[in-house]
Amino acid sequence: MNLKEPRDTVATAAPDGEDIGPERPAVLSSVDRVHDKLPERILSGDYPPGSRLVLARLSKEHGVSFIPIREALQRLEAERLVVIETNRGARVAEISIADMRDIYETRVVLEQHAIREAIPRIDEDVLKRAEAALAEMQRYFDSGDEAAAFAAHQRFHFTLYEPAGSAWTMHVIRQLWASAGRYVRMAASVRPAPAQFVAEHRAIYDAVAAGDGDLAAERLIDNLRTTERLLTEAYERMPHRVS
Repeated sequence: MNLKEPRDTVATAAPDGEDIGPERPAVLSSVDRVHDKLPERILSGDYPPGSRLVLARLSKEHGVSFIPIREALQRLEAERLVVIETNRGARVAEISIADMRDIYETRVVLEQHAIREAIPRIDEDVLKRAEAALAEMQRYFDSGDEAAAFAAHQRFHFTLYEPAGSAWTMHVIRQLWASAGRYVRMAASVRPAPAQFVAEHRAIYDAVAAGDGDLAAERLIDNLRTTERLLTEAYERMPHRVS
């Protein structure tokens, strides 16, 4: 499948506050609507790992023809939520510790590159928006609104990455967040304690504000490694669900 150049879009967040998908166009097509709804069904377990995604059933559920269903499934295949097999149709991708680790290893490479490239282009406006997102993260955690806290978490990261100026880097990072969101959603209880989580992001912000690309990348990697480690520990305790 060929990836298309990203279109003019507006940002979106996953139901749990994680940024788990590419940005959506301001006016949603039938393909976009199906693409938005299917990941939630997958993440919620309505369509469990390995289950078949039957075109006729999906067409009836979403009230659209086969064509937008097929295109939405192709997008989800690019995000590694779905596997399409010749002459066998589509199925929900299996989950595995190896896949999760691969996602985070790739995120480490791309996100540290993005933040290094962005720092020389980050101005006071970007810093203010990032700091505001960080403050919102803290405030929402304090009030117990985790969904809003993780939405602020999304804004924090992408506010700092976007000045790098690479549409394709951002596009791929968003796809990786979509894939990572599946693992985070299924093991939500392993998230770092809010105080630790905010402190890790404050350290990233302080390094960026100081213009220190090496330190910012180091702090970002620490943050990603913490999540990867916690997820690995969680899934290693689920021998019948992952390998």
